[in-house]
Amino acid sequence: MVAGLLAERLRADTDWSRRWECELDAVWTSPDEPERLQLVLIHPDLRAEREGDRPWLQLGVTLDVGHADPEAEAERLAARLTAGDRQEMAEVWGRSRHYSEDFP
Repeated sequence: MVAGLLAERLRADTDWSRRWECELDAVWTSPDEPERLQLVLIHPDLRAEREGDRPWLQLGVTLDVGHADPEAEAERLAARLTAGDRQEMAEVWGRSRHYSEDFP
């Protein structure tokens, strides 16, 4: 439930996605680790990945989910992400062949 609420909030925040230069692809929790939430972001956007003719990166962010009300927890996580910096919070999970290994 938190994953869906967080995805809604992040997709509605165009300032955040523009500042991070990413588009949200997916948000989920694993049944094995319900206390961890995974976000998949595509830099610069999903079209780059799907069309394949432009360079793209798949970035991942892992967040710890607390035990608060799902609405409050989604708000807390959204606030953390939108206040944060992509280079400090996200790690490269995949890349097109156009990007070298040393991309920040």
